[in-house]
Amino acid sequence: MVGDFFWDLPIFAQMSEQTTGIVIMAFGKAAYHEMAYNFALSVKHFDRDLPIQLICDKRDVLIPHKYWVFDIITIIQHEDIYTSYSFSPGKAKTRIDKYMAFDNNLYFDIDGIALKSLKPLVERMLALPEGQPFFSQTASWTDPEGRTPMANLKQNGPDFPEMQWATLDVIWEYHELPDDAMVTAINSSFMFLRKGEKLTQFFEQVRDNIDNGIPVDKLKMPWGGTYPDELAFNIACAQFRIDPWCGLNPVYFQFRNSMTGKIVKWVYENYYILGLYGGVGFTHNSAWEMSCKLLGQYHANMGLTHEYKWHSLVKQKHAGQQKQLIRWN
Repeated sequence: MVGDFFWDLPIFAQMSEQTTGIVIMAFGKAAYHEMAYNFALSVKHFDRDLPIQLICDKRDVLIPHKYWVFDIITIIQHEDIYTSYSFSPGKAKTRIDKYMAFDNNLYFDIDGIALKSLKPLVERMLALPEGQPFFSQTASWTDPEGRTPMANLKQNGPDFPEMQWATLDVIWEYHELPDDAMVTAINSSFMFLRKGEKLTQFFEQVRDNIDNGIPVDKLKMPWGGTYPDELAFNIACAQFRIDPWCGLNPVYFQFRNSMTGKIVKWVYENYYILGLYGGVGFTHNSAWEMSCKLLGQYHANMGLTHEYKWHSLVKQKHAGQQKQLIRWN
């Protein structure tokens, strides 16, 4: 792999002939590296032997002693995160298959923190059908076991409310989908990826969907001014006739309402990760405040100090930036 740095790989990754671990990515502003540290620290608080790979653009952003939370650090190639000198983080996600360190990879977005041990989640992912290489969280935002929303142009018409990036008529216009194809609505904040030829073919199609598919100015909504990776995955699932539902949605998102005690209890019972989606105003401040309080407790339990606070991190997120619309090719 390109630019790998390995610490001693934990025993958990070697429990079987195949390796299993957590994969996260961080690029650009220091805030993203700091969020990656916060996420990894929260995982290590519960599971010290669960290996974590950080795929990043540089490894000198954090204070050196904080890199212990990453078991593998992989430097991504410049062309996989930039297009014509414009930063495109979603582009990197559609190239993650080139850099993953494990056979079985649990990918998480870094804007979140672990609420409990992830090992039961790992076991559930390893029990999924072996013939399918790609699974993900779905766009069933309030249902921890919500199945994948799907839609077909002829059956449902052009509007697909659960999938915010493009209308179905535009998707069918730019992609040669069968009449009975079902476009999915995933949430790529969590993906389970089985390395191998099938996954390579799937990701090649994902990249082709971007390079030769819908122009960004034809989208219903771009992502931070760039092409949304989820749209490319959704179309690829239709092309490969994959239902990416993995049996549960491990990441919880809190949008408009405050995190009341009743909600917090329900979240702990039903989810593994508290997600911190989007820029200022996307996720309710109470969720950010809860994450900061928990990180303070996690650090204290480990004899450490919580330094990377939510007030500075949220202002720098890509989803909140207004940029020129760009394609990735």
